[in-house]
Amino acid sequence: MKSAVKNNFIILFAILLGGCGGYLPAERTHWPINQEERHSWYPPDETILSARRADQIWLDDLTQEIEILFVNHASFSNRELALFESMNQINPKIDSMSSNYGQQINSERERKLQMQKDLEMSKVGFTTAEIKLKNIMAVKPPIIFSIADYNSAMKSFRDGQFKKSLKLFLKLKKQNPPLFLKDNIQFAMGSANFRLKKYLTATKHFQKILDNYAQGDKRFISYFMLGIIHNLQGEKSRAIFLLEEALGKNPPEKMRNMINRLINVINDESTHVAG
Repeated sequence: MKSAVKNNFIILFAILLGGCGGYLPAERTHWPINQEERHSWYPPDETILSARRADQIWLDDLTQEIEILFVNHASFSNRELALFESMNQINPKIDSMSSNYGQQINSERERKLQMQKDLEMSKVGFTTAEIKLKNIMAVKPPIIFSIADYNSAMKSFRDGQFKKSLKLFLKLKKQNPPLFLKDNIQFAMGSANFRLKKYLTATKHFQKILDNYAQGDKRFISYFMLGIIHNLQGEKSRAIFLLEEALGKNPPEKMRNMINRLINVINDESTHVAG
């Protein structure tokens, strides 16, 4: 029962801290099993229980800190907002220039069609050219990224409305968000699925950060979350492997301390079960 409580607190660990990205090797499917450990368990003594309570207090404090850091870091900076607003002001001018050039092009095409009529172009050929011209002139409405949608998705996530936040983040993905927010959106979707205990889906989002956003700031925290998920699923060797791989990629000092602490917790659980 105590081990289950600890695992529930570990679930809350790393919802929202920043890191970068990387690539994981192909996942192993067969892990060695120590046959002597399969049916061995002894109740913990008071020393072990005290250590567990100390770990639990640490996990509670760290969970609150991670969530605050992620929400703050995920918000737009003033400079980024100013740049985005500037882009919104420039785009109409570009659209206007494109429209003027488009009208000139259309004028030339109409002149060409008139010349073709003068040459007694066949009705079939003229109809075909007209259809092609209409297809070329068709303008699809642009998909514009919405800052309001992003803020709404983040608010739902912060308020614990994870199903609602998932729908909003999925909508944001279709709006072609700025590059500096794509890994944020992936991490938020992975974290929301994690809180909903949809571990397989959460794993895919965290893995995508490691594969596609190596220069982003969610790299090491994604390693951390993958380590937690594998540990919860009883894949302790896999969890340790990923966490040690993250340490080999020179994480920031605070992230390094968190990873080492999680490795110690996982090893401590394994020792208790074996003992």
